Amino acid sequence: MRVNQVAAGYCLLLAPSLAVARIDSELPSDYHGVPRETYGRQVFYDALPDPNLKQATQWLIGNPNRINLGRIGLTYKGATVSSSQITQPKQVLDLWNGIITSTFRINGKDVKVITQGDFEEDAVVFRVESDLLKRGDLGVELDFPYPPIHTTAYKYEVFAGVYDFPLNHTTSIGTNSKGSSASIKHQLQETSYFANLRWPGQTALELSRNDPGGSNSTTAHRYTLKPVSRKSSSIIFTAQFSPDQRNPSPPSIIQARNKLEWNKYWQEGGFVDVTASSNPNATELQRRIVTSQYHVRVNSAAKGQSPQESGLMNNGWYGKFHMEMVIWHNAHWATWGKQKYFDNIFPELYERLLPSSLARAKAMGWQGARWPKMTDPIYGINSPGDINGVLLWQQPHALYLANLAYQASPTRKTLQRWDRVVTETADYMASYAGLNASTGKYDLGPPSYGVTENTPPNSTRNLAYEIAYWSYGLDAAREWKRKLGQRVPDKWTHVAANLALPPQVDGLYAVYDGLNSSWWNDTKLNGDPRSLIMLQGILPDTPAVNPMIALATADKVAQVWTDDKIRGWGRPVLAINSARIGNPSRAMYHLTAYDYWKFDDAGFAIRGGDGGTPPPFMPGNAGFLYAVAYVVGGWSGSKGDAPGVPKGQGWIVKHEGLLKAL
Repeated sequence: MRVNQVAAGYCLLLAPSLAVARIDSELPSDYHGVPRETYGRQVFYDALPDPNLKQATQWLIGNPNRINLGRIGLTYKGATVSSSQITQPKQVLDLWNGIITSTFRINGKDVKVITQGDFEEDAVVFRVESDLLKRGDLGVELDFPYPPIHTTAYKYEVFAGVYDFPLNHTTSIGTNSKGSSASIKHQLQETSYFANLRWPGQTALELSRNDPGGSNSTTAHRYTLKPVSRKSSSIIFTAQFSPDQRNPSPPSIIQARNKLEWNKYWQEGGFVDVTASSNPNATELQRRIVTSQYHVRVNSAAKGQSPQESGLMNNGWYGKFHMEMVIWHNAHWATWGKQKYFDNIFPELYERLLPSSLARAKAMGWQGARWPKMTDPIYGINSPGDINGVLLWQQPHALYLANLAYQASPTRKTLQRWDRVVTETADYMASYAGLNASTGKYDLGPPSYGVTENTPPNSTRNLAYEIAYWSYGLDAAREWKRKLGQRVPDKWTHVAANLALPPQVDGLYAVYDGLNSSWWNDTKLNGDPRSLIMLQGILPDTPAVNPMIALATADKVAQVWTDDKIRGWGRPVLAINSARIGNPSRAMYHLTAYDYWKFDDAGFAIRGGDGGTPPPFMPGNAGFLYAVAYVVGGWSGSKGDAPGVPKGQGWIVKHEGLLKAL
């Protein structure tokens, strides 16, 4: 379970859960994958939608899923406070101490809500101050929604819960001492948990249910927490969510350690300061640097799992995280010198997914571990989707991340800790590549999807970035074995030496094999050619990539991939590539293209594009941080201070504690 602080004293919590959705005529166990011809044989892909099992397929896409554990807000005269009742709203985030202070007026009376999260428990402390408490008019409301049925209508689930099925779940008061604690049990078929409450004994609170049990009203699972007496104009309480009923930490304990942990976070690792710059873009750049560090700490500093695309704010993409995005979510921890957050996630995430990934590869006729695309950290199911079954570029990520870990701690312990993951990853990559009898080279696909997911999967062969990444990965795995003093498997060496090269057309790299020069005029492909600039920058040096051809390709991409087309994590890619190819002015332009790359008032990156995905977009913030560290701290082989920052444009950059990127 994880806690997320949000506006005006509300608290939204999400956690992995088994499904509560039902399907009528099909069972998930009926789904066995969909066949695709691969290197001359039929392979059943476990993550392609089955048109003959639409219900079962959709169930597997949406489940298991994260659920909204509870909403905590305010009531006025017995009714939920609405936005129309609130005037003069103001909210201030104390970044240094991790405190959100919300002030507003209800019926002309001042209300202040102070919110602090906890790093040790899944808990939040709220302090509410208002004379309305003395009148008995103001109370705290706890409400427990039901997970929406995860159909395609809820792919981008901003609201994270519905109130339409009150009889499908139950809530009940577990304890209510009227002294210092209470709890609410929430039961959703197989899933149950407790909302445990605690407050100081000198300000007794009372928990009551708004509607009787068994109500079919949309308010059936609402509860009110109010002072027993009207002597005080303030209340404070802890709200903790747990699989079991327990007494959470007192508010004062959480408040104290919350500040200490936030202070410690800001003092550890790296920092970048551009406030001495005369460039007019400096102030906004500094704001984005600081707020992004706050948001990744709240939304992304997990244990054993990578964040979902929208962090803890909502359930976009059914609330599941994407394996191809783990670098964009987490590589910044390493380059910003906050390695402990990186190590809290890796390699445990891969170790959790290893049994299911080994089984997946074996069932498909390959060796090693075939990592999923869109999944959950508990069961490792590869959720079906048109792209999910044949996406390639998540496979070498483990090798890239292992090298980041080794760069931060170049010890035998690091080598041994990652060795199983490295080995199984490379075993799969060498096994998956298919020998082309005509060329004598090893191909990747078809079927295959690449970074930009915009090519015909059943005929796409040898995507440029994926081929180069495969080459880098196999080389990295072989070097890993050498450092351990272990034998390098012959298969790895043979495939690496005979892997097809990234395709070229007229002296430039092409997205995949078989294209001619006209592809540069194909709007479907030139609308997002980021994979070609990833060959130099995101991808460390590899013999598979000719740096001069990559440079010429990057310049061509700069001509066709115009500002109006760039979205998501495209800007960090462009900034990193521009720095790498020796164009710092272009690198800084992409980091400060504020007219196109929007961050909202809270500092959340906005994905842009089709507008179908819910904000925020955490790879935007995390990718931005990775790009800033790359531009300022440099990369393997870079020379001088801040090699990606242009000289003579009013930039004065001070930094400390950054590590070079790969």
